[in-house]
Amino acid sequence: MSTLELLYDRKIYELWSWEPQQAVHQKARHQTARILPTRLTPRGNVRVAYLGPRDEEPDSLVVTKLARDNEVPALEREYRVYMDRLQHLQGSVVPICYGLYRGKVQGEKFACMLLEYYRHLMTYSIEERNFQIMRATWKLHEAGILHGSIDSMHHIVCSTAGVRIIDFSDVVDNHRCVGVIQGPHLSYPNGLAPSKTGCPELVLVDKIYGPTDLLYQRP
Repeated sequence: MSTLELLYDRKIYELWSWEPQQAVHQKARHQTARILPTRLTPRGNVRVAYLGPRDEEPDSLVVTKLARDNEVPALEREYRVYMDRLQHLQGSVVPICYGLYRGKVQGEKFACMLLEYYRHLMTYSIEERNFQIMRATWKLHEAGILHGSIDSMHHIVCSTAGVRIIDFSDVVDNHRCVGVIQGPHLSYPNGLAPSKTGCPELVLVDKIYGPTDLLYQRP
């Protein structure tokens, strides 16, 4: 069973992989993660960390998503979505997931999910960003995932590697999208366009990130 030594808040926590088999993309069986002070969310449950093999100085940047007590089931569900519906989209539409580890801290359940780290820097135009968001949404729907919050930039990472969608603890994971029809709109991925009476999320994404951007004022 894989293990994770978590160095967090001047303490050391021993965690074990949630599944008996080693997670996909995981580089080492026994690892150490040293969490940095950098917070990626106001609550502080998503942080940057250095990850590496046990007994060595960790030097690879990752994102850690932490959960305690009654928050653990939601993180477990998100991990299942990553490893099931989203496995083939890891590294392109969503971050790579390196595994989920669990243990106990002061008698409470504690879990840590490791995700690929991206530098938050947009090196492309707003038009290209919007196109990538629309394309990523379509890929999620093809995989049966209805995110429900892509209208918020809090769930979209614009990095040097491109757009990545995050946060899948509260998604619909058996979505059968009916909002796609053939159309002459060459600006849409694969020449497809959302049906105005079809999938509400695709219609919303089209309204926000389509030719007229409602979130950003163009010059």
